[in-house]
Amino acid sequence: MATTTDQTIFPPFTVTRAAIEQLTVLGGAVRIDIEDGGCCGTTYVFNQVHPAATEAADGTAYGCPGAWLIVSDAAANILPGATLDYSERVKPPRFRVINNPNTEHVCACRRSFGQPWPGPGQPTCRSYQPMPWDTTYDPPGQWKRRTGYEAPSPP
Repeated sequence: MATTTDQTIFPPFTVTRAAIEQLTVLGGAVRIDIEDGGCCGTTYVFNQVHPAATEAADGTAYGCPGAWLIVSDAAANILPGATLDYSERVKPPRFRVINNPNTEHVCACRRSFGQPWPGPGQPTCRSYQPMPWDTTYDPPGQWKRRTGYEAPSPP
């Protein structure tokens, strides 16, 4: 994977201006993947990476110098036709996948997909889980107790 090109490489999904701006703010590269978990069984996962890092090599790089989106092979199968957005209005501020035509069932917070949403108050809920690089957001106590969430230790 070459991330040193001066070309723009467009993904098979829409990336909003807010998401591009946040990629740039974060230093230029975010990896999107999927994993088991969340209310509906499968969850989108975002991690800040260096474009040349090993975790970036497992996937396809889209973007342009200063704003790379690394998409894992698993996420690449789910995202065509969707929209990647970033919102500071939702709590916690986060990337989110909206209007994904490939996921029939989606939880209310747009983090989990796959199986029918079982409703609010699930112990597997990730609605208030901050982005891995967000060290300032403190989720609501009730949500932390229900999910067993513990903030990661500072690096």
